[in-house]
Amino acid sequence: MADAVVDYQASSIFGLGANFHCQASTTSTPSTPSTAMDNVGNVECETITTDITSYSQEAMYCGSDFMGDFVDTSGTPVSFLENFGCTFNSKLVDSISINMTKGEKCTVSISGHNHDTNPHDGGATPTGATRADALALGIADVSDFLPHEVAEAFNGWDGFGVPDFGITTGDNATPASASVTFSFGTHADEVDEAGKHFVGKNITPKCELSMEFTGVPTSNTAALLNTDFDGNTNDMLGCVVDSVDLSDGNTSADTFAFVAHAYTDLATV
Repeated sequence: MADAVVDYQASSIFGLGANFHCQASTTSTPSTPSTAMDNVGNVECETITTDITSYSQEAMYCGSDFMGDFVDTSGTPVSFLENFGCTFNSKLVDSISINMTKGEKCTVSISGHNHDTNPHDGGATPTGATRADALALGIADVSDFLPHEVAEAFNGWDGFGVPDFGITTGDNATPASASVTFSFGTHADEVDEAGKHFVGKNITPKCELSMEFTGVPTSNTAALLNTDFDGNTNDMLGCVVDSVDLSDGNTSADTFAFVAHAYTDLATV
């Protein structure tokens, strides 16, 4: 008997640009039960609602300009980061994580969802009439959370290794890993009388940055890190350093880590 014909590939379900190569993707359709029980806890009847599909995708980048290439496959210069929260390939983007490790290519993880009834439709290219749909859904320009102007960390970054994100490292420390995650504090979905999706809204766009260094950088306190971020006024807007962590031992090099977050506003025009 010949081998069964089973697909063996990872699908780019969000429609990332050509320099992003999908490593894995998942599509999940959960069911929501509503049950009624009798006086001793036996289920007497049940109605199942299936109206939402969740998506996730992981990709690796091969290119020379990460920021410039982080667009959809339609060929338009509209970035996932400039219109974070839009629907790309008919899927609303809930979160984007960019994960970097020393000596390795970066990975990008995207998660999202949509509904069978009254699906979200912000438009991957929200211009003209579709711009109003995108603004009603709730989108944000989070591109400035990643330093990318001239002489900054992401200017011409080729997706290999770990940029310093403007942190003053000094001569005795180097970035070992970093993770940037964009998300919404809330995505509020409301259902209609039949339990089907009625309307949704993205609220409170947020960026979280975590980094680890081999060695201890010159900026090694919350105050010094905030000064580095504040000196770059277009990036990490209103950044708050949540924690710093210095670890040393007798079998490995000292390490330094921090976690920070920042918020921005929804687009209004």
